Amino acid sequence: MKLSRVFHFILVMAAVGHAQEKPTEEVRKKLEETYQLQQAQRYSEALLKLDEIEALAPELSDLYNMRGAIYLTPALRDFDKAQPLLDKAEYLAPNAIAPKFNKAELLFVKHEWAAAAAALQKLLDDFPKLQQNLRHLTLYKRLVCEVKLEKLDEAAKTLKDHFTFMDDTPAYYYSQAAIAFGKKDGTAARDWLARAQGIYKPAEVTAYVDTLMEARWVDNISLPPVEK
Repeated sequence: MKLSRVFHFILVMAAVGHAQEKPTEEVRKKLEETYQLQQAQRYSEALLKLDEIEALAPELSDLYNMRGAIYLTPALRDFDKAQPLLDKAEYLAPNAIAPKFNKAELLFVKHEWAAAAAALQKLLDDFPKLQQNLRHLTLYKRLVCEVKLEKLDEAAKTLKDHFTFMDDTPAYYYSQAAIAFGKKDGTAARDWLARAQGIYKPAEVTAYVDTLMEARWVDNISLPPVEK
């Protein structure tokens, strides 16, 4: 698995403009440049670019959301820096989806499974008309939390109620894999992953694979070991 794929979805979410104020064309251009730097894993340069944006638009929610997202990446992982940045992003744009999703993701990558599941469910409750791709990813992450909490019956219900093999997203297959991992059936899990990768494009499964990496079911050498 290429390390450059890790945290692709968080960075995409961070790059979407949700601020209450409308950024100028100059700021929009710098946001796009920052996103490109993030994609290239040039995080130090991306942070410097965000400093430039802050000088122009200090009340822009997106810049704090993007900073927080960068500090969640395995390369810079710093929860103490990420948390207040995401809090500020949400304060500046209380109706935006991106900061709320990233705050739930912060709990997820900290392996605070119960809190993460609650935050993900609140996201679903607060935004009942989420686009399918984001709704499925959010439900899938909640399902992984359920598996980690050893609530396999609840995970199975989430799968049955929300996903089918006919969906445009790979949530059905990756949820099956997550449940198999929870049952310590690595062979079945890998079979489900292989099926998904044979159907969907790499970009469509990136966020799902990253989630399995964060759950430590799929290896990634850039992630720290889980504290026992």
